[in-house]
Amino acid sequence: MVAKQLLGELRKKFSAKQNPDIAKGQQSYMKSEMPFWGLQTPARRKIYPPIFKKYAPQTNSDYRKIIIYIFENAKYREEWYAGFSYAQQFMKYIIEENVDLYLDLVRITQWWDLVDGIATNLIGPALQNCENMHTYLNNWIVDENMWVRRTAILTQLNYKTETDFDLLSTLITKTWHEKEFFIRKAIGWALRQYSYISSESVIDFINNNQNNLSTLSKSEGLKALKRKGII
Repeated sequence: MVAKQLLGELRKKFSAKQNPDIAKGQQSYMKSEMPFWGLQTPARRKIYPPIFKKYAPQTNSDYRKIIIYIFENAKYREEWYAGFSYAQQFMKYIIEENVDLYLDLVRITQWWDLVDGIATNLIGPALQNCENMHTYLNNWIVDENMWVRRTAILTQLNYKTETDFDLLSTLITKTWHEKEFFIRKAIGWALRQYSYISSESVIDFINNNQNNLSTLSKSEGLKALKRKGII
């Protein structure tokens, strides 16, 4: 099985380069039950190219099978990181058809180090200019899984002028009552990102919803504008 072979080769490389001291620090910082090999990003990026090239997907079915196999069988967190990098590598497969796969990855990983990248670098591009985006995000924002709701808020993070701010505002209003840190932080992050595009829209939204937005969401949302001296 191609996916099993790919993961096996990654493990051999990771094992050869492992650093137990770094691994302990990474696991502690990430509050992860899953252990680390102790490989930092530059070291991992040197490992990927020949392996990814060797096991490049020939079809979308290959792409899906390889990615889900890696995420379901990973034993170390770097293996998840590798699966995410593999998913990003083959851009022609980052399409609406694979949004269900990406959401499965969100449900498997359930932590910011992977969820945020999946939301912004896989789901975001897959849904950009997609006529069904509203349906997806409006469904996800009421999902019982907090990480799926966070994904809905962050999906448009890199859309810049193509951001549907009315949609983002709706998503925020459906979650601003939550006390969960990662939701409040996501709201602020999304607002801050859009403030680079339309400072007035963000200022007006926050001013009009002072009593609904958390202090964290407001401070994060206005951070860039304060730094620039706009407010």
